Amino acid sequence: MNLLASNINTTPNQLRSTDAVKLALVVLFALLWAIWIQPHTIALRHILLTIGSLLGLYVMAKNKDLLMSKSAVPIYLILALFAWITFHLFFLSTHYELQLKEYQTIWKRILWGLPFAVGLGIVLGQTYRKKEPSDKDLRFEKMLQWIFVTGITAPTFIYLLKFGVTALAVKLGWNLADVAMILLHPPPWIIPKMAYIYFCLPALALACGQIIRIMKSPGQSFYLSTAIYSVIIAAVFIVFYLENAKNGFAYASALFFAMLIRTGFDKRSQLNFRMCVVIAGAVLTVVFLLAQHVQKNDSWMTLFSDIKVAQRLDDIDAWKDYGARGLPINDMGKVVSGTNYMRAAWAQVALEFIAEKPMGYGLIFKSFGAIALEKWPESTLDTSHSAWLDLTLGIGIPGVALILLSGLLALINTKGVGLDFWGAAVFWLLISIALLMITTEVARKGYIEALLFLILWAAGFGLNAKVNMKLGSPAENLFPTSK
Repeated sequence: MNLLASNINTTPNQLRSTDAVKLALVVLFALLWAIWIQPHTIALRHILLTIGSLLGLYVMAKNKDLLMSKSAVPIYLILALFAWITFHLFFLSTHYELQLKEYQTIWKRILWGLPFAVGLGIVLGQTYRKKEPSDKDLRFEKMLQWIFVTGITAPTFIYLLKFGVTALAVKLGWNLADVAMILLHPPPWIIPKMAYIYFCLPALALACGQIIRIMKSPGQSFYLSTAIYSVIIAAVFIVFYLENAKNGFAYASALFFAMLIRTGFDKRSQLNFRMCVVIAGAVLTVVFLLAQHVQKNDSWMTLFSDIKVAQRLDDIDAWKDYGARGLPINDMGKVVSGTNYMRAAWAQVALEFIAEKPMGYGLIFKSFGAIALEKWPESTLDTSHSAWLDLTLGIGIPGVALILLSGLLALINTKGVGLDFWGAAVFWLLISIALLMITTEVARKGYIEALLFLILWAAGFGLNAKVNMKLGSPAENLFPTSK
């Protein structure tokens, strides 16, 4: 099978079917990401996963030679992860029934979505490579990109829409269905704060990555694109401000200022007066929101003092029961912030647990709480509030090592593909998820499924690295036909 077959051997009908499959996969992913955190959508998610995986299997079958290349190592590392999880279930499990339940839900859906993610990556890596692509080709690629952006940003704008509707309903006395509003109490339609951090931060990261990209080579739609991405960044900050999401603000700020530094010091960035005005406006907006956020959360001012108290694990153990017996005083003479103190203490305890159980306790969710309960019967803990620590406690150092190695190799492979929009999207999305998992309690179903999906998507995208680097002038086909 010739993976570099020229377009001369490809009929118009084949090109149309290629575009149709690519469009279908991008639309399915956009819909999936848009509804992933919405309550009572599990059936729809399963439908989207099934259709996407069937199409993904078709793409993988037509590109099976790619799966035999060295670039496919990240995919095989994820398959090795499944083997490790299976081995752990049958030979190392502590709570077999609970671990089996996670195996039949979380890990089943990850395996279920594997062809979807890999197939999506393959088709996005095999874009047009003509020296002079037609206007139709360019319009089609641009359409795919904006569909993708719409899907990634949907959770952010759905939140803002619901917030606006809720504010109007309260003011005007409307009686609306729960599904249409942001609610303050936990009915079946509640969406936790961590869900908004997990699914909104990638939208900001995507926008930052694309602004860096377009600053290097501004095109005709530069100002429109910059304006749209700037609105996305502002929208994510607004969501985090309204949700009072400290984690979200911290990581969003880090990504935003990383974008500014990268743009400012990159000699290829073509800055002019109007661009500087746009950037200055964005900076002022973010600084204003940051100032308001810090003013609302004085716990930022006592962060380091609270961490000092948390280091005295044995002397002060209020962290065992969420401060139910009272919280200690820091060296500033103030009661510690529960968030600062307990998260710092839990992180230290989690590291001790990992040293004790390097192969993992077996549960993605609440391994930390289960071990704590065994040691201290009075404990009321559940998670360490660090997804990376909780995940390591659950699947062990070998399991997390396979995930990290797969993600790292996938990102390295994507550099060889050389597709600006998609390459930037892959990098910034994965980096944002890796960052937020440091201090966000998202080691549970849905979130880990999304993490593995994105890694597999990056791995599928990176399969094209070796092919594209060998290209001379002809465009490669999505579905090669000659042998």
